[in-house]
Amino acid sequence: MKITLFKKLLVLLPLMLLLYSCGTTDTVTVVDRSPETATERPADDAQQPQDEFQQLKVGLLEPVTNFDPLFADNLSTMRVIALIYDGLFKLNHEGEPEPALVREFSVSDDGRLYEIKINRDLYYHDSNVFSAGVGRRIHAEDVRWSFERTAKVDVPPTASQLLMNVTGYENYFTEQRTVYDESKRVLDRITGIEVVDAETIRFTLNQPDDAFLQKLASPYLSIYPREAVQNSAGGLRNTPVGTGAYVLNSAEDREIVLNRNPSPRFADQIEKYPINRIDFTHQISEAEMFQSFAREEIDWLPELGPQIKNQVTGSDSNLLPTYENQFILIQNGAKRHTLIYLNQHRDHNLSFLKGRLSQLNTEQLTSPGTISFDPFEPSDSDSEEDTPSEIYIPFTDSPFARVLFTDINNAVIQPEASLAFLDIRAVTPESSLYSSSTDSFHYRFFNSRNYAGYWLSADSIIIGIHHSYIDGIMPTSVPWLLPLEGLSVDRPERDAS
Repeated sequence: MKITLFKKLLVLLPLMLLLYSCGTTDTVTVVDRSPETATERPADDAQQPQDEFQQLKVGLLEPVTNFDPLFADNLSTMRVIALIYDGLFKLNHEGEPEPALVREFSVSDDGRLYEIKINRDLYYHDSNVFSAGVGRRIHAEDVRWSFERTAKVDVPPTASQLLMNVTGYENYFTEQRTVYDESKRVLDRITGIEVVDAETIRFTLNQPDDAFLQKLASPYLSIYPREAVQNSAGGLRNTPVGTGAYVLNSAEDREIVLNRNPSPRFADQIEKYPINRIDFTHQISEAEMFQSFAREEIDWLPELGPQIKNQVTGSDSNLLPTYENQFILIQNGAKRHTLIYLNQHRDHNLSFLKGRLSQLNTEQLTSPGTISFDPFEPSDSDSEEDTPSEIYIPFTDSPFARVLFTDINNAVIQPEASLAFLDIRAVTPESSLYSSSTDSFHYRFFNSRNYAGYWLSADSIIIGIHHSYIDGIMPTSVPWLLPLEGLSVDRPERDAS
């Protein structure tokens, strides 16, 4: 009887393996070791560090409405997603690239060929996007697929600016964005991105680029599994899956909660990331945000908006004496850039607007930072005969842009007319002025393509404040970096609750 049972098992074993592998659409997703559930622990669980629970509450300047890295449209979103995802590289406090998902890499003598070996000991977060609910190992195909997705017509083009120097990328991007009938497309891949094997990927550049590794460290080029896009109704927007230190717990209204990665495979990183839970909050007004911070309902404001910055800091960007004994200020080496444009394609009211904007001077603008612009020279054709009652602006979440628009309105538009926000975020023929925001890291790479033709630029140093019971926050030159490694919160009465 034992022999018969053994023969039956031999027959069933290939069938079981076949059924197991059918739970995925790509061979990349095969788990190459025994599956484990999210709650299983290694055999030496008794030796795993038992850390004291620590909770951190962070105030965000802008709302986070999308967890897909390609849709990150503000610095607050980048700060959150950078904790959930990893890129091939990351930036240290000085802004220098360091390996993240990379085990080793080499660069050819001519600076055009990068061969990168990823660390296949790293796993994605446990998630229902995988057939077994267990995160799989990363694969070089994930890098290729994530980077090809940056060129697709259904995602913003922002990330593509970082990859335009990769051989074949611009042609692939152009075809994806202009040939809408897929059957007529010729290019099925980017020639300069080659998957050599499961752990090796090779990039070929058109021209040498000393900043290529820095570009690979941008949150826009985070790496994620295709299952998270294809096997979830909302894709990464609602179900982010990465390899980062934190996973999404909940996102409701203006509150986002991240938990430290609970997988047993992350156990060796616990000492590096001592914060168990991070609560992010965005409030409607800066005044409300500052009041919550003053009441210690918020522990840390990593970036001050223009109103709070004007309230608590002086012209030297240091804390005013009133607040020196209450808060700790962090001056970072990174900047936020806010750009204001005149819609030159709009003829209606353009003469009136140019005439008024020609009267503006920097003393009339209260937004903190360095402001530069070229005043319009009024011509004989610039008249106010057709004075509008309202001049329209696309809606923006940027508090810096809103302050600039308010100052412009108060200084040179009123009382004959007024600036008014439309209920649309896109620049339309109805828009006379519009804005865009970026940071000092991406600005230098995007400037020639994305931000040409602006009329006014406001550059503001990123300043944060936190309470004294937080230890370990360091200044950084990276605009989106939240330095959580080694950070501690000494609030036992709040954490215990």
